[in-house]
Amino acid sequence: MIATPQGRFTADAAGPTGGELVLLLHGYPPSRHAWRHQLPALGAAGYRAVAPDQRGYSPGVRPDPARDLTAYGIDRLVQDVLDLADAAGSTGRRFHLVGHD
Repeated sequence: MIATPQGRFTADAAGPTGGELVLLLHGYPPSRHAWRHQLPALGAAGYRAVAPDQRGYSPGVRPDPARDLTAYGIDRLVQDVLDLADAAGSTGRRFHLVGHD
């Protein structure tokens, strides 16, 4: 779990905590499990690889779109990425971003 100001994201991670962060974002409909082969390889290469379940997938960050669709706006999703990077130890530092879809 990764705690952010918006809630707790379920995540898998591999590699040293001090390694360069690689944040792996799944697409639709997969989840963090889409990165199950890449995580150990990146970790073995010395990176800190983190694959979270994104907003709407993580039970701790699953706003009801029927009540507030703006909770899924691009500005909110971008802020989630920045919050996840900060929480993973990359505050104020560059990180690698890998996306699917």
